[in-house]
Amino acid sequence: MRHTVRLIVLLGACLALGACGSSDEDRGGVADASGGLRVAAAFYPLEEIARAVGGARASVTGLTPPGSGPHDLELRASQVVALERADVIVFLGAGFQPAVEKLVAQRRGDDVIAIDLFDEVTLRRVDPAVPGVRGDVDGEVLDGDRDPHVWVDPARFAELVDTVNRTFATADPDGAATYARNAAAYRAKVLALDAQFDRALNACRTQTLVTSHAAFGYLADRYGLAQAPIAGITPDDEPDPKSLAATARKAKADGVKTVFFETLVPRKLADTVAREIGARSDALDPVEGLTRQQLDAGESYLTIQRENLRRLSKGLRCTA
Repeated sequence: MRHTVRLIVLLGACLALGACGSSDEDRGGVADASGGLRVAAAFYPLEEIARAVGGARASVTGLTPPGSGPHDLELRASQVVALERADVIVFLGAGFQPAVEKLVAQRRGDDVIAIDLFDEVTLRRVDPAVPGVRGDVDGEVLDGDRDPHVWVDPARFAELVDTVNRTFATADPDGAATYARNAAAYRAKVLALDAQFDRALNACRTQTLVTSHAAFGYLADRYGLAQAPIAGITPDDEPDPKSLAATARKAKADGVKTVFFETLVPRKLADTVAREIGARSDALDPVEGLTRQQLDAGESYLTIQRENLRRLSKGLRCTA
C-alpha cells in the first residue's frame, strides 16, 4: 500500500461563484475556531469513515446528496464553499468523480490535505463480460480499466479507515490520539463484519453472483465468488436480447437460483434473466448513496452490509 498524501489548496474555488467570504485569518490553519478539523468527503462511504474517525473533533461535509449516486455529481455553490474551506478532502480519483477531481487539480498548494484513497489500495480489473454478452463496458470504469467499487469489500474498507486516520493525524497532530482510538473502534466493527461474511459465504451451493450491475467484484473476490454482471460496469446499460440470453445460459449452467439487482438501478434486467431461468430476483445495495430516510433511520455501511450478507446467504444457498 502506498501512503501517498496529496497536498492541494482550493483557494479561489468559489470566487467565480461569488460564494466565499473567508479570509486567511478566518481559516486559521488546519483547525477552525472551535478546534475542529474541517473535512469534505466525496460520497457516503467516505463520509461515514470520516465521521467515525473524526468524532466530535471533526466537522464533516458530504459532497454527494443523500439518495444520489456519486458518479454524475455536479458541485453546487455550497459544495464548492465546503471544498474551499476544508482542511482535509477525502475523495476517489482516476475519473470516479470528475467534478471533484477537476476542482482539486486546479487548486494546488500546501494548506489543504487532499487524499485520493484509490492511491491506498490495490485496484482490480473490470470483470470480463459473460461470453455472448455484447456492448462496451464504460462509464464507471476507472482509468486503466479498473473497478472503482473497493468499499464493497469490508477488508479493503478497513484499509481506507487506516488511511483516513493517518491523514487526520497529519492535518491535526494534537488530535492524533483521538483519531487513533476512534479509528481502532470503527475498524474493529468493519473487520468483525468481514469475519461474518467469511463464515456465512464459506459453503454455498452457488458461487456465481449474477448481478444487474458490476458493483460487487471486490466482494466476490474476497469471499470466493465469481461475479457475472448482466449490464457490465455501467448501471444504465441496456443489454440486447442476445446478451440477456447469454447471461441466462451462464446462470442456468452454474445453478443460479437468485439474480441480484442493485438498489439504485431499475430491477427489470435482473427480473428478465430470473424469468428466463426460473429463478427469483433480490436486491443488493452497493452502499453508494444512502437516502435521507435511511440516514434518519440510523442505517449505515455496517447495517446495509449485514443486510446484503443476509440476502447473499439466502440467494446463494449457503449452509453456514
